[in-house]
Amino acid sequence: MAKDFKTLVRMRKWALDDKQRQLGEMLGVLGNLEAEKAALEQAVIAEQKVAAENPELAGFAYGGFANAVIAEREAISKMITAQEEKIDAFRDEVADAFKELKTAEIAERNRAEAEQAEADKKEQDELDEIGTRSATRDDGLI
Repeated sequence: MAKDFKTLVRMRKWALDDKQRQLGEMLGVLGNLEAEKAALEQAVIAEQKVAAENPELAGFAYGGFANAVIAEREAISKMITAQEEKIDAFRDEVADAFKELKTAEIAERNRAEAEQAEADKKEQDELDEIGTRSATRDDGLI
């Protein structure tokens, strides 16, 4: 029985570690998307600077660039929102895995404490029996 609880605790810990790893990967994807959005903003600033320096050439190219940037910005924003929602939902799974681990650890601890209490009671009963026999011999009853 003791081994069952230890195995359960180990399995719950492994499941929690796996979920935390997955959450880390999801956060990494979110970070990459945010970095991509920031890089896009830097590209807009650089393109605006070039357009300001050379307005004749920029008139043709900047319009198409601006439309592409707007579309890409919207796409990245949607992906960021979707990833944040996915992360929020997955955090609940991580919390559930943590609760399951703690429940298993508490059950294991309670089992160990009950087993120890039983062993202590058995030892105390044996000591009481020895004491009773010793007292009976001293009183001359045996």
